Amino acid sequence: MQYGLRLGRQRRARFAAAALLALALVQLAFGGCGAAATDKNEPNDDLNTAHVLAPGVPVDGVIGPDDSDVFQCDTPEGDGIQSFIVTVQTETPQGIELQVGASIPDAWEGITWPGWKAVTKGDRIEVTGTLKKGTVLMFVKGTSDTTYSIDITWK
Repeated sequence: MQYGLRLGRQRRARFAAAALLALALVQLAFGGCGAAATDKNEPNDDLNTAHVLAPGVPVDGVIGPDDSDVFQCDTPEGDGIQSFIVTVQTETPQGIELQVGASIPDAWEGITWPGWKAVTKGDRIEVTGTLKKGTVLMFVKGTSDTTYSIDITWK
């Protein structure tokens, strides 16, 4: 009789382990039930951890709780003034705030805010500007769990 009880417990334990494994695999595959999307660019919350954008290659992001995402892109090689467009695309543009500044070589203040204004066009937020040399710095914040895509193109 004890052998039968032991066998029953072992079967229940194996069944419970298999059920937990199956649940873990489902959560891994589908992000869990009601789980927030994750941002593979994190950490990118400040200038030291800013995600470097490649021009013309959109990057997906997610605003987390109390989060701001920072991106950067250096000006292309050349001596002249370079024009750029930063584009953030999202289903809820009212849930995103985009600020764009610059880090200019030999400028003492660190970040310069040239007054580039964000303009909403449907599901996109765009900032157009020019820079001779330096790094364009992009700061995205907004409503938690808002998904977006960010890109910079140079002309």
